[in-house]
Parts: sequence; structure tokens; C-alpha cells
Amino acid sequence: LSEYKHIVNALGIEERPRPATIPSVSFSEADVKGIVFPHVDPLVLILMVNGADIKRALVDGGSSANILFAKTFDAVRIGRKYLTPVSYPVISFNGSKLRPEGSVALQVRISKGATARDMMIKFLVIDVPSVYNAIVSRRLIHDMQVVVST
Repeated sequence: LSEYKHIVNALGIEERPRPATIPSVSFSEADVKGIVFPHVDPLVLILMVNGADIKRALVDGGSSANILFAKTFDAVRIGRKYLTPVSYPVISFNGSKLRPEGSVALQVRISKGATARDMMIKFLVIDVPSVYNAIVSRRLIHDMQVVVST
């Protein structure tokens, strides 16, 4: 059943080499300072997108698409003329279908300094209200080689 679930949720199958070394991850008391336990808060990041800080980017482990909301896309001042048309709908949280304004590949940076990761990420631009400025998918988390921990 677990293998079937993985296959159903996969967008594509591609062979990736296993990393030569797998670093260990640990947390200290300093890392949890200010956190009230137990916590079940969603993971929300600040992403640097094309040089602009995008606050309130929700990490949605169940999403297969990276979403940039139209108000945020317009605030970054890239211009809608750079959007590539999209012919398929996006299924929202409540099951309704939304037609994206288009897609665009943007440079994204997570973190700062020596731990920073940069990648070109494809976003679907959606024109609906949201408390978040972006939603990033489980694929982005894997591609950036970062770990979500609770």
C-alpha cells in the first residue's frame, strides 16, 4: 500500500543518484528557544524570489505544485507578459478547480550564508485571495535538499 501511495503521488519518475554522504541532523536547546510545545503550526518560510523577500510561503507537503499568488507576483514587478499559458486547472484545498494565470520559472533562494540554496523553480500564478504569498510543494523541499522537522 505504501508503494502504491508513493506511485500515485509521483509526478514523474526519474532516476537520481544517491548522495555520496548523508549528513546527520540534530537540534540543540538554542534551536527550540521560543517554541511552545507541543506545536502543530504549519511551516512557513521567507523565500528570496528574484531578489525579493517573499514572506509567508507555506510549505505544503501534500501539494505537487508551487503556487505564487497573483498579488505577490505583481508586487515582485516581473510583468505578466512573462507568464507562459497553462492549459490545465489546479485543484484547490476545497476541491474546486482554478485556472492559473500562467506559469513562470523564477530564481529562488532558501536560507542565507553558507547554508543558502538557489534553484530555478516553476511557479503557477493563481489569482485568488490568500493569507499566504506562496505555497511551495514537497518537490521543492526535496530538490533543495532540506528537511521539514516537527
